[in-house]
Amino acid sequence: MTQEAINLFEGSAGQLEPSQFTDEETARETLGTEGTVASGRMSLSFAIELLRRHFGSSVFNHAGTVDLRFLRPVRPGDTVTFTGTVTGVSREVNGSRVSVEIKAENQRGDTTGVGQGSAVVPNAFLPQDE
Repeated sequence: MTQEAINLFEGSAGQLEPSQFTDEETARETLGTEGTVASGRMSLSFAIELLRRHFGSSVFNHAGTVDLRFLRPVRPGDTVTFTGTVTGVSREVNGSRVSVEIKAENQRGDTTGVGQGSAVVPNAFLPQDE
């Protein structure tokens, strides 16, 4: 995670004013921290990308969800790794809902976020019994 990446992410959302994400003084005044932090939206984007790559964009973009809880701030210089574990599969009318537990962890082993995600995988994508 770099400050440049944080600034680009915030700018892509139209955030042009100094904020706790882009300006150290504003972060100090707003959060009482020594430096900036990455927004939760940035971590959420990484979690969504994890599932989009797992399920494929055609499946996830149509029938995917993510619910992520932020536990610790992510700061410039951090390396954050997102992992997912399939926790269940349930049949639905149009396919199978695959549930995934999501975890975000920084380079120190601190959990920065946890949550769940899922997608309904259409029957056409599932192995067929012969």
